[in-house]
This record gives sequence, C-alpha cells and structure tokens, in this order.
Amino acid sequence: MPRILDAHVHAYPPELFTDARGWANAHHEPWFADCVAPSDRPSIQGWSDVDQLLHDMDQAQVEQVVLLGWYWQNQSTCEWQNQLFAQWRAAHPDRIQAFATTKPSSGSRGLDNVKRCLDSGFLGIGELLPQVQDFSLADEEFAALVELATSAQVPINLHVTDPLLPPGPGSIATPLETYLQLAQKFPDTNFILAHWGGGLPFFELNPRVKRRLRNVYYDTAASPLIYNKSVFRHVVDLIGADRILFGTDYPLRLYPRQSPAPDFSRFIADIDSAGLTAPEWDAIMGGNLRRLLKIP
Repeated sequence: MPRILDAHVHAYPPELFTDARGWANAHHEPWFADCVAPSDRPSIQGWSDVDQLLHDMDQAQVEQVVLLGWYWQNQSTCEWQNQLFAQWRAAHPDRIQAFATTKPSSGSRGLDNVKRCLDSGFLGIGELLPQVQDFSLADEEFAALVELATSAQVPINLHVTDPLLPPGPGSIATPLETYLQLAQKFPDTNFILAHWGGGLPFFELNPRVKRRLRNVYYDTAASPLIYNKSVFRHVVDLIGADRILFGTDYPLRLYPRQSPAPDFSRFIADIDSAGLTAPEWDAIMGGNLRRLLKIP
C-alpha cells in the first residue's frame, strides 16, 4: 500500500458549509469570504467534514494528512480553529496531524497559543499570509514566532502566490524576494512555501539562490489549478526530489470542470503519470514530510 502523506489540507466544521460568506462576515473575516464564496464568480471551494475527509483518504490510500489553519485576520478565529484541530487530532491520531495557525501581529497572545498547540503535539505552524494578516516577514513579532519554531524544531508554512497569476480569489502579491531574505535570515528554521513557492524553485537554476534556499521546502497544493503536471518533472530536475512535499489543498476542487466534489485520487493519478521515478515518487508523496515532521 502506498504510504502517502498530504502536507496541505484544510478542514472546517459543517456550520460553514451552507453559508460561508455569512459566517465569514459575522466573524469579521472578509478575505476568507472572498476566497471561498466570491460574489462575482463560481466558487471552487469544496466542503468536507471529518468523516468525509477520512473516507476520501481511504479511497485514495492516503495514510495521513496535515491540517493547516487558514490565514485568519483575527487571532480569536485562529484560536477557534486550533481548538477544532486539537479535537480532530485526538479523535484520529493515526490519520490526522495539524499545524497551529496564528496572527503574528497579535503578539504574546498568539505566541502563547501556538506554544500550547506545539506542546500538545501539533507539528508545525501555518498556513500564514502576511499580506492578509497585517504583518511583515521582517517584523519583530514574526521573528519571535520563527524563534519558537526553531526551538521546537518545527517548520512554518507560508502561502505564496505566483506573481504571474491573474487576479482572482486567493490571488494576492507575495514578492518572492522576501522569502529568499527570510530563508537567509533564519537558516536554522525550515520553511514550507505553499503552492510550489509561487514559482520560486525555478530561480534555483541560479546556484547562489539555490544555496540560500537549502532550508526551504515547496508543497504542491492546488497545483492542477496553477501548473501543468509536468511541473513535477521540471522541478525535480531543477532542485531534486528531497524538498518537495505532496499537498492537495483539499477540500479545494482542483478539477472543477471534471469533479464536482473534492477528492485526492485524480491529483494522485496525475502525479503517477508525471514521469517520476519510484524513489522520487516515494520522497515527494510522503517520505520527505515524514522526515521533516519526524512522523514514525
């Protein structure tokens, strides 16, 4: 049986499913509303409770997933989601792992909440997005969060957008040079840059850039919505397979024209046909994440 681990999954309680925009407006989370329930176009957001998540994992032979927090605009919402993740982890410890989300500009309150999550068994921090959460990667408060991650030996996941993506829900400028500076400033911290790092691995053709990004991993979340499946072969040829992490962005509907419901299987089938060797496939689809997060 394949030992597949998904590094990038989101999960929400059923109360959001029927009126996500109403829920988001009531909780003062406008960015979430615009992403999952845009008012000017059909949404590609799917919904799944924990039972459906586990069912879909079984269908695709996914062994474990990592729940990532949304990049909420309020610290109280971050704490609400962390609490839910703790409950779901406790109920399914052999299938579900979690990262703690926070709003770094919330200062000690957010830092303390993350520390409690890590002490309870969470395996990382994120997903974070400075441009939405009102902080900068150069802020002292973010540096304190990085220091906590370094001390706990856990990675931080950051949302990154390809600068050439057309405007749309979830698309916001995230200058790639800031992540290069971040990796160099904190060389002892592991960072996961979501969504293929917004194309940053292509710049690793420059050996000086490659050296500065040794502590950076790239997840493949939402890949079918952004790149052709040949991206797997191209990036492996550029940087090797050891810093690429399989991630789906489930329950996002990655093939909205073909699949009305979220699933893992179609994306995995695409990767199976992307020209990877067996060792490369094993590393990307679970081995790298298992090593990074120290999952037995």
